[in-house]
Amino acid sequence: MCNLLSWRLVLEGENQSDWFHRLSQDTINRHIKANSPLFEIKHPKSKIQSFQLSGELILSETSVWGTKPSWCPDFLTNTKSEKLVSSPYWSQYMQNRILVPVHSFFEWQTQRTGKKHKYEITFKNPNSYFAGLWGEENGTRWITILTGEANEKMKTIHNDGENKHRQPIVMPTKNQNHWLDHSVTNPKDITDLLYRFTPDDTTEVDLNKEVTLFDEI
Repeated sequence: MCNLLSWRLVLEGENQSDWFHRLSQDTINRHIKANSPLFEIKHPKSKIQSFQLSGELILSETSVWGTKPSWCPDFLTNTKSEKLVSSPYWSQYMQNRILVPVHSFFEWQTQRTGKKHKYEITFKNPNSYFAGLWGEENGTRWITILTGEANEKMKTIHNDGENKHRQPIVMPTKNQNHWLDHSVTNPKDITDLLYRFTPDDTTEVDLNKEVTLFDEI
């Protein structure tokens, strides 16, 4: 997954999972008041809203997208879901599970000519959420988004780079309560919730497509 997404403002009355109804109405109103655009492009180090369970309540938090662990030379915005269990570093955050509201994300496809085309991948389900983790380092709260192996269509788009053939993990509505639930602790039960969205779940637009004589205008 690339480092660019369209964050989605959460509105009252959305068709949500049960967890949504444990969210304070005041919280929703504050975010609506503070965010005028319905969708907003987010880059690494942007502040992004996410949702988590705290006791019996659902909390809405605003965190920095990405972190730079002391052992890593790079700023990490995304985490391979396969490392959720196998990595000593990421496994310590396995209980810090969050949902990030999203409208779309962006990838660059390398053409045969070597040029790169920017694609916007938009979810057909208007109430989509990425699966992520949160942590805190040096007093700063951060989030990271989990990724998995890309589906057949996404492999043709995300076709270059060190992390090619990856896509973000989208949490289905039926799995969202369990994803946020701290009583779900078994690693396999957690990883079984991860969903690889299918080609039918999204629409794609090539933002750099060059018009030819054969295209309809």
